[in-house]
Order: sequence, then C-alpha cells, then structure tokens
Amino acid sequence: MINKKRVMSTFLTFGIGLLVSLLVVFLLQWFHFQYDFEATLHFFDYKTRLNILQAGVVFILFLWFFFLTASTGLSSFLLLFISLLIGIGTQQKMLYRGEPLYPSDVYFLKDFGFLLEMVEIGIVIGTLVILALLVGSLILFFKKRKKRSVGRTEKVIRLSGFIITSGLLFYAYQFNQPGNLIRAAFNERTNWISYSQEKNYTENGVVTGLMYNLKSPAVNRPKEYSKEKIEEIYKKYAQEAASVNEIRTNALEEYNIIFVMSETFSDPTRIEGMEISKDPMPLYREWAERYRSGLSFSQGYGGGTANIEFEALTGISLEPLASNITTPFIQLSNQMKSFPKVTDLMAEAGHHLTAIHPYNTTMYKRLENYQSLGFDEFLFQDDMTYTKRIDENTFISDESTYQEVMDVMKQSDGKDFVHLVTMQNHKPFVHKYENVDFEVQGAPYNLEVAHYAQGIQYSDIALDNFLKELDTTEEKTMVVFWGDHLPSFYGEELFDLNGHVRMHETPLLFYTNFSEDSQSIGTISPIYFMNHVLELTNAPITPFIAMLERMEQILPAFEKGIYLERETELHYSRADLRPSTQLVMNEYDLILYDITTGKNYSKDLGFY
Repeated sequence: MINKKRVMSTFLTFGIGLLVSLLVVFLLQWFHFQYDFEATLHFFDYKTRLNILQAGVVFILFLWFFFLTASTGLSSFLLLFISLLIGIGTQQKMLYRGEPLYPSDVYFLKDFGFLLEMVEIGIVIGTLVILALLVGSLILFFKKRKKRSVGRTEKVIRLSGFIITSGLLFYAYQFNQPGNLIRAAFNERTNWISYSQEKNYTENGVVTGLMYNLKSPAVNRPKEYSKEKIEEIYKKYAQEAASVNEIRTNALEEYNIIFVMSETFSDPTRIEGMEISKDPMPLYREWAERYRSGLSFSQGYGGGTANIEFEALTGISLEPLASNITTPFIQLSNQMKSFPKVTDLMAEAGHHLTAIHPYNTTMYKRLENYQSLGFDEFLFQDDMTYTKRIDENTFISDESTYQEVMDVMKQSDGKDFVHLVTMQNHKPFVHKYENVDFEVQGAPYNLEVAHYAQGIQYSDIALDNFLKELDTTEEKTMVVFWGDHLPSFYGEELFDLNGHVRMHETPLLFYTNFSEDSQSIGTISPIYFMNHVLELTNAPITPFIAMLERMEQILPAFEKGIYLERETELHYSRADLRPSTQLVMNEYDLILYDITTGKNYSKDLGFY
C-alpha cells in the first residue's frame, strides 16, 4: 500500500530542492552582475531554458546532500551557503581582477589569510557572521533533531541515491571530455565565448562557466596533428636555428642571467585622464635609454602574476591553450617537467639555478613548480637572509630581495641563473608608507594611486642601486626586468579611455654589464624574452627559439582576443591576421598540442 505521507514528503523535498537550485543560480548571477537585480532578472527571462539546465545540475548536488543528511532544510542551507561563498568570490574577483571565479581557484584556500587581506573588510565580516550562524544552526539542528528509527528500505534508498548522485556529479565533472551528454545538452543552449571568461559567464551563466572551466586537455587537437607534421615543422626550424647559429660565436655559460619579475611595477604617468605630481620612476628611464628596452604585454590586469611568469619561463603562450586553462602553474603543474623551459637551457650551460620569492611556498604551487622547472635552490621568505620591510609595508622590500640575489651570486662558484619574483608592490596599496610624496588627480581613488606611486619610487631606487652594483662586478651579467601587470584601481572609465593594450603594458628592460644596446623593441609578449637573452649574449638557439623568433618578427605581442601584428592594425581575432602569420601560429599550435597533450614527438626530435 502506498504511503501517502511518504509520497507527499518526497514531492515536498523535490519541490524545495528545485526552488533552492533556481535560487542558487539566480544568486550566483546576481553576484556576477555586481548586485544588479535588473540585469539578473533580464538574464533569467532571456535565458530561461539555460537557467533550467543550470538549476538541474545544482539540483543533483542538492540531492547528494539530501541523501547524505536525510534533511531537506540542512541540504538547502548547505547549498545556499556554498553558493554564497562562490558568489562573493566571483563578485570580488570581478571587481578587482575583471575576471570570474574558476574551479582551479579553490587551490588558493591554502592561503586563506592572504585572501582575506585582499577582500573588502565588510565582505569578510558578513561572511564570518553567516558562517557563525551556519555553525550555530547546525549545532541546534543536531541537538533538537529527534532520533527516529530508519527502516531497511529507507537505508537502501538513501544509499542508492547517494551512489547515483555521486556518479552523476562525477560525470558532470567530466564536462569537457569528448562525448559528455551534459556538455551536449549545454551546447544546444549556449554560445561559448572562449576568448573572455568574463563574457562567457555573463552570456552563459556562472554555473555554466564553472563547468566550462573544469579539467580538459590543455590544447585542443589540431586537425593536421601527426608525427609526420611535427617532423616537418622540426626540420623547418632546425634549419633556421642552424643558420642563425653559424654567426652565434659565444656560449651561454659565459654569463650570469637574472630574471626580475617586479610585482605590479608599471608606469602611472602613461595613464591618460589622470594627473600625477611627479615621475615615480626617473631612474628606470635613464637605464632604459642606455639599454634595450620596451614594454611587456601582460596577459593579466590587476593580477595573474603566475601566468606571466609561466609564459616567460616556458615560451608557452596562454593564447593557444584551451580557454578553461586559466592558471597553467596550477592546472598543468604535473606536466611541467616535459615542457620547454628557460631553466633547461641554463642547466645545460652549467648554471646554478635559484628561484627567489619573498613570500610563502604555496601561492600558485610555486614550490612544486620550481622543483619541476629544475631549480637547484628555492628561497622563500622564511629562507631569506634579508627581510627588511619599508615602514608599515608587510611585504619584503625590493632592496632586500636584490641583496639576496647578490648574496646568491657571490656564494656561487660558477655562473648563475636567478629568477626573482618580488612582492613589495603587491596590494593593498594604502597605509604602507609614512611619507607619500605624490599627489594624484583624476583617478577613482587618488590616495590609493599616490601610495602606489610611492612604492614604485622605492622600487625605482632599489633597481638603480642593484644595477649600479652589477656594473662593478667582473662577471658578465644580464638582467631581464619587467613588471607583471598594472594595478586594478584605475576604474572602468580610465581603462576604456586608455584601451586594453595600454592597460596591459608594463616596463621591460634588458640590462647587461658587458655592452650597451639602446634598441627600443616596442611591445612584446613574455614568451619572447629568451629570444633577446640569446641574441644579446650571442649564444646559439634551439629550433623552438627559432620558431619564437619567427613569431616575434610578425606577431610581437598577443593574447586571447588581442593581436598586435607587425605593420598592421590591432586585431581581435586570429582570422583577421595575415595568412602568413596564421600559418606560423598554426605551427605553434601543433607544437604546443604535441608538448602538452599529444605524443611529444618534439622532445624526442630535440625541438627544444
């Protein structure tokens, strides 16, 4: 006989679950739209079927909680709390970075204290209050919950339901694998935007965007991929490398090479629509007039340091990578050993490899990645001898990190490759310095820009002293110095006035203490830095570097959706590039697929 009470209870649970799932989808979109209620309503009206699909995925998670806890209320509460955390995360990241939350960002929970420093204090307090309410409610729930006997049938149903929903969640996690039926259902209702995840989440929804950014192959398989095609590309660039190497008479082992990626080092005087009382980096300009210099085209704005670092150390651009590969240092860390790397060239030349980062070991999995990159020594803040801060700045100063570099070089018997990632100018920017010598007008937060400029001035002085000290050393030394990205405090109006390209350009300098080359190289992507290192040292190149040199000649700077093709206008799509440029880029795609996802014939052939 049918138990009417049980049937009504089941219908009620399913009904509440569906409503809560729709509410979760609504809340996530509301956070993404920066609390714009009308925009969220419009999205629900315009994308009704897609939102039902998103709610269906969330409903599976609701059922998983229900079969685990046997409580409709508790399952609803847990689901809403998780959506609140995700919503706050994406709202804050959109506000400060201009990009949404990704599944891979869960890794940063290891640095929870660091994350708290970057989030608005009101948001932190609100979240903690809600968390306290959750914990209190859970304690109350379990205290007052009446114990009841659970029949065998109910146990079987709950266990079966838990297993089935676990399987469905795992299947949803395989969203980007070929043949996934959930992906197929979403494909009919979405217009995927691979070049901009901000637009992808806006157009297709936060739940959809999160699934789109789940694990997938690093590079989509090109149609032409085969062993024969890789061999053909290898032969082409091996010949070009051999031709170049006929006149490269020096060896890399004769030189110390130092990479300095300076945290948020940029030129505020380049920002149109804003006035600053004086130049915070006059000493840098003097060095830039004497040595090869230009601008680095940063993949990030307001953040993304590790992505710029990844490009500079591997020669692998994020542009050909699958659009859901947003942080290669995290998502591809287990493959790092098989990638082309600057460190491989340095190790072959007999350099002692040292990485210095005056912060902790966990951000962006740097310890694991530095190990995979082949560094002999890693110095983080707890390992450093020099740890001085300036005034109230909690981050180690640039001056101290440069002292650390000099110590490493003095203690080494042979030649060194030192890779330094500074922290002095990391946000927050205010309340760091006792005296601020700058005044700013025209920015959304003039005081913040003024404090930031003070930090840039300190960095300018520290760099000047560092290069002057290198001038006095006998060992031939080169420094590649660049800023990782601009700060994100300029606001939408100034960003639009200056344009995407300018707001992604940072200072770039190639200093040497053995020759002066005052060539201005314009704007280039970080994947090309090693081209200039090998040219200035007159050292031989590999076929992979020969490919990068050919690319730099025709496409000196690019990222997803932005292409600075030489002698043509700015392009926003690969399809608009010259056929000859597209040909070289297609070869690059093939090599990157081979390296990251394919059989890696390139490595066996000696391409890099």
